[in-house]
Amino acid sequence: MLVVDDDIELRDALRDLLEENGYDVYCAENGQEALNLLKRADPAPGLILLDLMMPVMSGQEMLAALKQVHALAAIPVTIVSASEDPPEGESFLHKPLDVEALLGIVEKACGG
Repeated sequence: MLVVDDDIELRDALRDLLEENGYDVYCAENGQEALNLLKRADPAPGLILLDLMMPVMSGQEMLAALKQVHALAAIPVTIVSASEDPPEGESFLHKPLDVEALLGIVEKACGG
């Protein structure tokens, strides 16, 4: 699983929660760092948890970049954002997070 968020406290909390539930977790603080990580990841993560508002490369820009690379386009993405205007067609969780809803999405995407 890949958590992409510029908020270090949230990123670390998500990593801890997911690892406690048995998942391997990679983290990145922006879309560009995440794309660089995805190019090296083997195997690819089963799910990307993606914030929208980040410096360097936003979540919207990262979504567009993912769709340009066949091997990455198949990775499920769930937007995790305080935005009131989530992208259409994407799974979405509103901040502050509902932990049970998050774990349900993770289990569906990655097994559990």
